Amino acid sequence: MGFRSRVRDAWLFTYRWKGRIFFAFADQGLFSGSNFVLTILYATWLPIEEFGRYVVVWTVALFIEAIQTSLVIDALPAIVSRYGRRNRQRIDIAALWVVIAFSIASSLLLAGAAAALSGWFPNYAGPLFVLALVNPLQRLYLFFRRLCYIRDRQAVAAAAALVYGVASFAGVFALAYFHAISVGAVLTLSGLGSAAAILVIMLAGVGRLTKIRPINVTWLAAQIWSSSRWLAPAAVVSWVITWGMFPIIAAVSGSAAAGVVRALQNLLTPVVQFNAALNLAILPRVADKVADHGESYARKFAIRATVIFTATVSAYCALILATAHIILPAIYKKPEIAAAAFLLWPLALAIICEGARIASSMSLLAMRRARIVFLARLVALAAFAVTGISLSYFMGYVGIMWANALGTAAGTAVVVSAALKYRELKAPL
Repeated sequence: MGFRSRVRDAWLFTYRWKGRIFFAFADQGLFSGSNFVLTILYATWLPIEEFGRYVVVWTVALFIEAIQTSLVIDALPAIVSRYGRRNRQRIDIAALWVVIAFSIASSLLLAGAAAALSGWFPNYAGPLFVLALVNPLQRLYLFFRRLCYIRDRQAVAAAAALVYGVASFAGVFALAYFHAISVGAVLTLSGLGSAAAILVIMLAGVGRLTKIRPINVTWLAAQIWSSSRWLAPAAVVSWVITWGMFPIIAAVSGSAAAGVVRALQNLLTPVVQFNAALNLAILPRVADKVADHGESYARKFAIRATVIFTATVSAYCALILATAHIILPAIYKKPEIAAAAFLLWPLALAIICEGARIASSMSLLAMRRARIVFLARLVALAAFAVTGISLSYFMGYVGIMWANALGTAAGTAVVVSAALKYRELKAPL
């Protein structure tokens, strides 16, 4: 292939993807940017102990989100690529009913947990009950948002993210004006923003709730389970490694320490969300390409994506580490957060490894090879547990953070090596 052909192919590729990527960045930038700023406001306006309690409760919401993403959301692009190109509406509606069932079940579990904790930990019981109420809205927004990408409607997702941010900021400034900011109140805001975003998406004609034959719902549930039965336990392990450290830190050193660590981690999340935007935009199309061209395409994609994602995250983390002594006091205005700048190092290492893992896992998900993702998480959990026990004994919660980074690195190594290994994809029967 000559130079002119390569330039022409690159231009055609860029032209086809410019709208998708632009709106994907807009959606992820608006959504994650809103949450980034809201976290700063919560860390600044709430007492550090109360902010720490918010962080612990929010990790429960992230646990449910991880289960939903791995069990339902991540499986949909490959299923749609194989079965749904001519039956889009039927699969959309069936998936919506699956998500509704998941939302109800998870909210009932949250309400039960809140009732069980009311006698021993009343400071956590109330926020958990609030989370149970807003949880269905959070689950539905996550589903509708991903559905926009599957259906190539990234512009709708971006519009919904804008409305989510406007509603959330209107709510938080109203709470500040009336001096009513609390853990339960800010959790309620997530439901308010999600409801507004869902309304925008449904008005755009994406994901309408209509009648469907139960057999279609059960068929899709079986397909999801076939694709994701290894991803769901992997998500549990992933949560333990990534977010589970916050309840552990709160138990070991108090909720204030958990709040400090989350405030530091928040500075590193924008680049993670940047890569997540690429993941959302690219994964459905990668699944299409793998279905058409086989596993060789997935391997080539894994090499390029891993290099790009890792380099992007590394550059951003280096910038934050170099300027932390200026950024932390200016943003949070709390000396206990600024004094903990050295904790950015294990957090940065974990996020760099996570960026590489996300890139490589896209090719594995496109090939419906979910088992290796689960095995990688087991390796990461084992490394986290072994190093965490020893390091926490000598270093306290700082050791837990370094164990988290080392565990993430171990799991990433497994995923990257699996994605780069060539194995001819068998043709579907």
